[in-house]
Amino acid sequence: MTRLPEPPAPAGPPAFPEPRDQLDALTSLVLEVSSQRGVGDVLDVALRQCLSLTGSEFGFVGLIRAPDNDIAAGELEIVAIHGFHPAPSFYFDHRVIPLRPNIFNRVILEDRPVRTADAASDPQRVGQPPGHPLVQAFLGVPLRFDDVPIGMIGLANRAAPYEVEHERLALTYASLIAVLVHNAQLYEQLQQTNMWLERLVEERTRELAQARDALAEKASRLQAVLSDTVDAQEGERRRIAEDVHDGINQLLIGAMLELTSGQHRVEAGQPDAAVTALASAREILAEVETEIRRVVHDLHPPVLEGLGLTAALRDVADRVQAFSGVRCQVSVGGRPARLADRTEISLYRIVQEALQNVAMHARATRADVRVDFTPGEVSVTVSDDGRGFDPSLAERRFEPADRRHLGLGSMRRRVESLGGSWSLDSAPGRGTTLCARIVIEGETGQVAGPG
Repeated sequence: MTRLPEPPAPAGPPAFPEPRDQLDALTSLVLEVSSQRGVGDVLDVALRQCLSLTGSEFGFVGLIRAPDNDIAAGELEIVAIHGFHPAPSFYFDHRVIPLRPNIFNRVILEDRPVRTADAASDPQRVGQPPGHPLVQAFLGVPLRFDDVPIGMIGLANRAAPYEVEHERLALTYASLIAVLVHNAQLYEQLQQTNMWLERLVEERTRELAQARDALAEKASRLQAVLSDTVDAQEGERRRIAEDVHDGINQLLIGAMLELTSGQHRVEAGQPDAAVTALASAREILAEVETEIRRVVHDLHPPVLEGLGLTAALRDVADRVQAFSGVRCQVSVGGRPARLADRTEISLYRIVQEALQNVAMHARATRADVRVDFTPGEVSVTVSDDGRGFDPSLAERRFEPADRRHLGLGSMRRRVESLGGSWSLDSAPGRGTTLCARIVIEGETGQVAGPG
């Protein structure tokens, strides 16, 4: 008679691992996490092994987020889960748990292990969110670093209740995991610090490059200013030489001829004719004096030194209006004050050059000069109703056909040499407006005279 095999014995709770198996598992954990760097990776490896050794169905690792280390007012952030696969929305809604008293949070609030054979019937149970698996057998142990709670490990749904040996094994794991978490957090902080330092180096390198480019641009502009200064000096010398040759020199030659004629008349015994020649010479010399005054005025107008900027601008506007027929008007805002000599002569030359350009090239009928004095700043604006031009061409060195734009670059550099700002607004057919703003901190601040 054939004997049937006996049925297998019913499966019991998983056998508790032998000490050697525990040691092998811990050694395996150390070796595996030694290759991990992020906190999440370390916790994932450790939790998987802890579940395997205790025969648990699922578990989690949570880390404390507490303001000012006030655990009672803190939260528990779930940073690792195994054996339970929640939907992304479930994890997003419930991954942070307030640390209010319940069977799980007692682990942290009381800083001790908690075991229960059936969490579903525990008197301190407060319920579970929809979608969470039923928790029966439960074991929770705190994570500590330097005797300070930093989180917890939660293990659930072992086939049989958790024993003291499981608690001791989980505490051993918790001690190791706490150190690993701390090291991983330090590594992440180091990585963040390195990234911050790299960004800082990049920013500083970029700032240095920008500063170098700005310095190079300023050096180029300074060279242009020096070149303009030399050109202006040479141009002014040529203009003075032409004025002297064409005006004063010719008048002096005329006076000399009249004096020679008078001398000849005296020698010839013609006193009346001699007197006429001397009177003519006197009139010519009077014209020489007038011409010399004009040249001196152009070099450094006495009205600028005597009465200040606004009076000098009205004077140059009147003279441009007289010889060009373009109506020139000067208005003043604020309280006029005397400025440093260099500031006044620079603004005077800017307006003088601008009005000369209007008179000679703009085909305008009107030009307005506006001077505004405000605390710490003076601005000068010159606008006209002429034909205008393309501002993008204003900084180029123009051919003779475009001489109506000459001087704009020099005016801008005059302003920048004083640390001021410059703007130019124009378009073909709608006139031109230029504005110079100069900071006047440290100027004399003396109130200007009338004008």
